[in-house]
Amino acid sequence: MQMIGERWNEIMEYLRHHAASKQASHIIGKLVVAATAYFVWQERNSRLFSANKRNVAQLIEVVLMTVRMKLHTMKFRRTITMNQVLSEWSLPRELLLDQDECG
Repeated sequence: MQMIGERWNEIMEYLRHHAASKQASHIIGKLVVAATAYFVWQERNSRLFSANKRNVAQLIEVVLMTVRMKLHTMKFRRTITMNQVLSEWSLPRELLLDQDECG
């Protein structure tokens, strides 16, 4: 998703274009956007209805941690690209399927 602009309409266009994709980078992009929307809304409600506030770094960390936890529940085909993705997200290699498991 690093190639996408910062404007909401650019993000939504990317999501629309890749909605049915099962490619790992597209799935991760959709998870990041969903988690960001959820936690920004949660923060908005927290600031309106209580005295709790998180800073930007804390919000980013909770989004990334949530996406990382979701990725731990998934399995991916073993490719060079997936090895890089797992490394970037600090995920274990056990999430990769062997060739004979890929149906």
